[in-house]
Amino acid sequence: MPMSAAVPPPSMPPTTPPSAGGKKPKSNRGLLITLIVLVVIMLAAIGFWIWQSTRANDDAAPQEVSSLQTAPADTEDTSSDDGGDADDKDDKDDKEKDAKCTATPDVDVDDLTASGNSLIATLSLSAKSCETGSYAEPNVKITVKNGDGDVIAAAVYDFSKKPIDFEDGEASAQIAFNSRQHWQPADEITSPTNAKVVWQVNQKGEGNASGDVAAALGGASIAAVDNERYAQLALKRQLDDDSSLASPFYSDYTTQLSSKKYNMNIDGKAWKYTDIYEQFLKMHYKHSNAILIWAADYYNYTKNGHAADYYVILSGESFSRADDATAWCSANGYAAEDCIAVDLK
Repeated sequence: MPMSAAVPPPSMPPTTPPSAGGKKPKSNRGLLITLIVLVVIMLAAIGFWIWQSTRANDDAAPQEVSSLQTAPADTEDTSSDDGGDADDKDDKDDKEKDAKCTATPDVDVDDLTASGNSLIATLSLSAKSCETGSYAEPNVKITVKNGDGDVIAAAVYDFSKKPIDFEDGEASAQIAFNSRQHWQPADEITSPTNAKVVWQVNQKGEGNASGDVAAALGGASIAAVDNERYAQLALKRQLDDDSSLASPFYSDYTTQLSSKKYNMNIDGKAWKYTDIYEQFLKMHYKHSNAILIWAADYYNYTKNGHAADYYVILSGESFSRADDATAWCSANGYAAEDCIAVDLK
């Protein structure tokens, strides 16, 4: 049998011997890149946050520095501070003084004195609610009563023209009563500090206010009917007070300066009680010894049967002879019909 041709065995793919390390590991390159990117982002975020904080502090820093720089300057420049504080205090005081005070004050009389033919009242006022304000009310009627309770002065004042300045609720003021607004000579007011004051607001005066007397505010007269009543009462009081002063003139001479009766028409007017008492006041302030008598009480005026219902003003000067009394009249500038020598017997 013939021999078959030899068939070569199938070819096998070549093989690569395994490496000494065994199985080859996968690559870590992608993970590394990711970590690096994350770190960069984190650092960038931290850097941005730090930058933002620094900027905010930089923006705030000028205010803080300015404040710190101002403080030492204020401390060193004490004169500037004192001036500022003084200005502030002055402004505050001015505002307080400008504050309107309307409270009715408690009033005491410190003094009652004469100035010419006027009575000057010096008053102490207290109104705690006024603090350091100004009292500037118009139409304030002020009535003064003596220690016996008699009205001796009254007028209506406008304090808006001359406000009363209070300091810690206390103040002082001077007011003037002219010769038609007061009804007792200043030198006959005993214990002026015992006088009482009635203070009334929203009152109306008659006519224009009289002029100020030095630092004292002048006022308008009260209603004529009240003025007449107080003048009549004052005449009666004056007659009582002066009666004992007339007795020396039964033996000595004095001088008669006036004789007037109610509603007498003379000197172009009908004389009222206010006119008669005003004339007496003026004569008394000119001649401090002047007194008032009622003619009907003295024989000298009734002996011839004449009506004697009138008020007589005597100078109160004493003379042993009628010629001396007449000479006194001339020396004091009186005409013969205005000043005559008299005795009361």
